[in-house]
Amino acid sequence: MIKSLFIVAAVLFIHTTVLPQAQVTTGKHITEIFTDFHINFNDTARRTGFDLNRAYLGYQFRPEGNFYGTIIVNIGTPEDLAEGSKPRRYAYCREASLAWSDDKLTITMGITGTRIFEYQQRFWGKRYIANTYQSINGYGFVADLGLVIDYKISDVFKTDLSIMNGEGYTNIQLDNNVRVSAGLTITPSDKIAIRLYGDIQRQQGLWQPVFVGFAGFNNDLFNIGGEVSYKSNIDLSQGHHAWGLSATGGINITKHAQIFARYDYSTSVVMPGDILKWNYQKDNSFAIAGIQFTLSPNVKLALDYQGTFPYSSARQISDLIMLNALFKL
Repeated sequence: MIKSLFIVAAVLFIHTTVLPQAQVTTGKHITEIFTDFHINFNDTARRTGFDLNRAYLGYQFRPEGNFYGTIIVNIGTPEDLAEGSKPRRYAYCREASLAWSDDKLTITMGITGTRIFEYQQRFWGKRYIANTYQSINGYGFVADLGLVIDYKISDVFKTDLSIMNGEGYTNIQLDNNVRVSAGLTITPSDKIAIRLYGDIQRQQGLWQPVFVGFAGFNNDLFNIGGEVSYKSNIDLSQGHHAWGLSATGGINITKHAQIFARYDYSTSVVMPGDILKWNYQKDNSFAIAGIQFTLSPNVKLALDYQGTFPYSSARQISDLIMLNALFKL
């Protein structure tokens, strides 16, 4: 938190002292709320009722020139907390960054979004309905503390390089370790997108590489996307490798309504001599199907089914009927 406050103070200092006093600061408010009502047909941990999954409140201020600063506070669910935290709602700095940008290059420093699934999340456009494959399965974090460089090579090729703490934005202590990533986005047209991403970090003598490949197609009638993900030496255990795929699709039935679906497949390497698979808690299939209504540019509703089908008989199938709502400003 001290680092976050320092970043915000640095941005304000640049605006008030370094930039000419005649310049006028402009900006925009940032608000994003995810909420839902769900009916659970199985006796699992997620009972029937209402839930508030996300509340982002923030502001992005842009003085004249190439610098801008962003501060976003996240009041998240107990599942977002670091291990060992008490099960209550906490407020975190989801974003506390200073950036410099021109037509091709953007450099961002502080607590900021990672690039592991940012593009795929925007392509699907339904994060308020369910989390990303990589986040659910422990492949990476939505935000972290570090440095991100985005560069537009051309209208077709864009690249990014990140050096992060590797701990996520809820657990940003230093541990003599960094997570280095690189990504390439290829958009040969406004309908086709390809994304290649990889990162690596070394903890307690073990390398932990992650690779993600994505391809998608989108037009006025429908969209479809698919990705493959791989992570090695999970939980700092030699040989604990996991991989999987996620496919999404949607058909626009009217200007403001879309039928959509998603399917995730997650599996892991079986270690010799294991009676119970080491990753049995996350080895499963996950399916979503429903209809989304866009009520305005700021409000979306979705009625959908979500089912989790574990491969282990020690876990129970989860069947949910959801009414999800998004408010974004």
